[in-house]
This record gives sequence, structure tokens and C-alpha cells, in this order.
Amino acid sequence: MKTYSYSLIFAIGILFIRPASAQSTASYPTDSLLQNQVERALQEINRRFISPQYGILYDYAGRDGANSLPTPDECKTDKPNGLAWWSPIENGAFFNGIYLDGLCNRWKISRKQADAVEARKVADGLVRLATVGRVPGFIARDIASDGKSHHVAGSDDQTGPWFYGMWRYVQSGIPERTEKARLIRLMETVGNALEQTNWQLPCDREGYGFRGNLTDKGCRISARLVFIYRALYDVTQHKKWLDGYHNRLNEIPEGDSLSRLELCAQGIPYETAEPEKGNKTENEFWITGISQANLKALVELEQNPDIREKFRKGLLLSAEKAALHLSRYKNFDNAHKLVFTEDWRLLNRLWKPQPDIATTLRLALLQGKEWTKLSPPEAMKTSTCASHYLPAGSCFCLATKP
Repeated sequence: MKTYSYSLIFAIGILFIRPASAQSTASYPTDSLLQNQVERALQEINRRFISPQYGILYDYAGRDGANSLPTPDECKTDKPNGLAWWSPIENGAFFNGIYLDGLCNRWKISRKQADAVEARKVADGLVRLATVGRVPGFIARDIASDGKSHHVAGSDDQTGPWFYGMWRYVQSGIPERTEKARLIRLMETVGNALEQTNWQLPCDREGYGFRGNLTDKGCRISARLVFIYRALYDVTQHKKWLDGYHNRLNEIPEGDSLSRLELCAQGIPYETAEPEKGNKTENEFWITGISQANLKALVELEQNPDIREKFRKGLLLSAEKAALHLSRYKNFDNAHKLVFTEDWRLLNRLWKPQPDIATTLRLALLQGKEWTKLSPPEAMKTSTCASHYLPAGSCFCLATKP
């Protein structure tokens, strides 16, 4: 079970209630205990889980905030692997995109300059992740201490949240006109580059291959692709993105029998009775969370009532299926004595050169088995779980990764 900072990020995103409009004058929640726990969680994120220099979130850290990040040389030599899996800088784009939504909501409620500054810092981190690479369309996972070195492979799980966070920030009312125009240009530049690859996600090394494809089948991926098109139209008003949105909605992905619109209407097929016989990927709640956020955004953006209702249906079905898993929080024991090690470099004993993404993936999965032995799943939960900072029952650590 891989939880690290996930629980904190998701909990903060949930607790920052989105106001009806950017001009809302609503006050903070009146429950002082809840508000206090939110502030404590924010302090913990800033103390332990985010780079003070670059505003990019880490996967995990010690209780004292200590962290051993891959060096620039380790990034360049694909250690522990080219995906950065199991290291503290595996999911920066993913976390920043979701967390930025919460920070923007916080500012809409508070209108405090400090909250705007906090959101801008995280948005600047996303900008950096989209500009440190050499290959057009590449979104880095995170960076080393030099502010530019990064691992070679991104993924759809990084690129999807990147677009989502950028869109929320651009439309939040926080950026001034020049900053907003610059960010919109960057979003469109990335979008245009990925259209050229038919939405395959490039690695940042010639001949290395692609990691993920946003034209794949299923609701999880379909929601991401159509959201990106619709979000790009929302910020640019360029008709090509609206046309692309409708084309992709009506398109049947290769290997599927339904259009993307119908796939979105079905929701995410979380297995409940016998998950081992189903698509295990769809039971990885941390991965699919951004797809649910995309469905919610599509409900907000779509003007056609019939199409909007299909997105709403998919969102509700996904929530109903996911809710059946909430009881799994009982599987975790806060009183356990297991120990989590932050020394990901122990995995380097399995390291080997990786000439392409296929080799990288095989190595990363092999290291994952070793990582589970070194850091038992339960130890990861209490190392950083938000239940330490939120009211009892507020946090259900469901995130998993093979």
C-alpha cells in the first residue's frame, strides 16, 4: 500500500470547498475544529512534502521533514529507474495538479494574498515541469535539487493532472493578465505537441519510446482526453479544440466498442465482489481520482444538457462504486510496529542500464517487489497518513500501486 503524502493532498483538496463563483464572499467553514485540522495539514505539507525552492510536491518524507532526493546524476542515469518509481520525486506533476485545485478554492474563499502566493508557487512548479524537458509535450515528474535534472519518463498520470491544475489556476482569478496569457500559451503548446503524437506521452530521450497513451480505451483515460480538449477551448476559445473535443467524444477508442462519451457515462468500473478477476488498474484510487475530477469539470463546462447529463451520470456511478470500498479503512492498524525506510537507494542494487521504456518498466516493477519487502505497506500508512491531522474517520487510505 502506497500512501505517503497522498492522503494529505486528497484530504486538503476535498476540504477546500469550491464556492459558487470566483467572486464568492463565503466565509471559511464554521467548524473551528475542522478548520484547525485543515491548517495543521497545510503546515505539514509545507514542512515536509513540498520543495521550498521550486514548489513541487514529494511522495514521502521523514517525520522530521528530512528527505533524500535523487541527485542530478542519478536522474540522468535512471536511478532507481527511469520512471522515478519508489523515489520521493515520482509524482510531482500529479500532486501539484490536484493540490493546486484546492489552493485555488482556498483563495476564492479567503481572498487572502498569502493564499494567492501559495497557489502561484505550486503553479510555477507545474510550469517548470513542462519546460525542463527537450522533447515537445513532455511533462517531467519532478526535479532534482538543481531545478532542472529529471527522470526520463513521464506518464498519463502526470500529464492529466498537469492540464487540470493549470486550467483551474488560469481560470481562478489569481493570475494577472500577462501571467495568464503566458500560461495559456504553454498549455496550448503542450496540447499541440501531444496532438502530433496522437496523445502518446513522450519520454525525454530520443528513441526511448512513450509512457502512456491518452487515446486508450476505458473511462479513466477517455475522461482525461476529452477534458483536455474542452479545457484548452475554455482558456483559448480556439475552435480547433472545441471541434477536437466533439470528435474525440464521438470516437470509439481502439479495442473498445463504445464512444468516449458513452464510456464516460459508464463511469470508472471499480471492482467490488472479486476485484482480482477485474481490471486491477481501476482499483487504484489515487490514479483514477483525477479522472473523476475531470468528469466533474466536464459537467461544469458542457453546455449541451444531454452531454452534460452523461458526464454527470458517469461521475455519480463512479462515486457509488468507489463508496463500496470505504470500509477498507478498517484494514489498517495504526498500532503496528512495522518500519518504513526512506532509503530508496537500496533498490539500486537491482539497477541496470535502460535503453528504452519497456526495459525501464520491467526494472521498476521488479524493484517494486523489493520495495514492498523493505518498507511493508502498513508502515507507509502511519508514516504520513492524514489521519494524524484530520478528525477521526476523515481519511481513508485507499491508494495502491503495484
